[in-house]
Amino acid sequence: MQLLKLFFLALVIYYVPRFCYDKTEGFALTKIHSNLVFEPNWDVKNGPLPEVFDQKFSYLAAGGQVYAFVSEDGKYVLKFFKHHLRRLPFWLKILPLPKHLATKRKNQRKKRTAKLLRDFRSYKLSFENLMEETGLLYVHLNKTNSLRKTVRIVDKIGIEHKINLDQVEFVLQKKADLALSYFSNLIQEKKLSKAKDGIDSICELILTRCKKGIYDEDPRIHRNVGFIDGKAILIDVGRLKFDPRREDPKIQKEDLVKITRRLYTFLQKESPELAEYLEEKIYE
Repeated sequence: MQLLKLFFLALVIYYVPRFCYDKTEGFALTKIHSNLVFEPNWDVKNGPLPEVFDQKFSYLAAGGQVYAFVSEDGKYVLKFFKHHLRRLPFWLKILPLPKHLATKRKNQRKKRTAKLLRDFRSYKLSFENLMEETGLLYVHLNKTNSLRKTVRIVDKIGIEHKINLDQVEFVLQKKADLALSYFSNLIQEKKLSKAKDGIDSICELILTRCKKGIYDEDPRIHRNVGFIDGKAILIDVGRLKFDPRREDPKIQKEDLVKITRRLYTFLQKESPELAEYLEEKIYE
């Protein structure tokens, strides 16, 4: 009997956290709060806080770097950073370790901190150099005491939370329709002329980024490019960095070919006419 009780306890310990994670996609308030101190390098010159924060935001998705919530009117996305990914478990931080394991732990801390710095650097770069191309409206990378605003968010299981915006790092961005879905809808509606304008816009987006000397380490169109009112924007801007080589026309063409390859394959299947147009656009 005692053995059976231990067996059921083990099942509960194993399955309950997994069940909760599946239902919430891992979101918890503790995961979007940090103990980061003010860092001048992350100070961003924002304008007034947009009135959109008077709306309620509902859970949208979990990305590699952030949890995303969409506004009630469906026009904006509020992103909170996944700070728990940068933290080591408490027990691992205090556990006495042999020298080689202690060194490994130290390196793991440095690696996680480096990823955070990469993300912040990219969002600041995007806000200051690619605001139109990314739809970014507000980037808050340091804690403040001047916003004095609480936003209401609803998690995936319908629980409402209130977040003090002064005390969290967050990003506000216009909501866009994913590129492949956008083209798929236009093809179904036989709006090929508008789809060609979309292809033009994607090519222009890539070239504009390159001409500003900025490199995208994760340029996948199917995940990271979307459309707002027919204009292409970068959705995920967590992997951008300055790279003067992008200003070279030869490299710009290489970027165009590489980044649009998956779109070309998609269009070949869905609309050969558009695939041919994309090919002509790249090599014109």
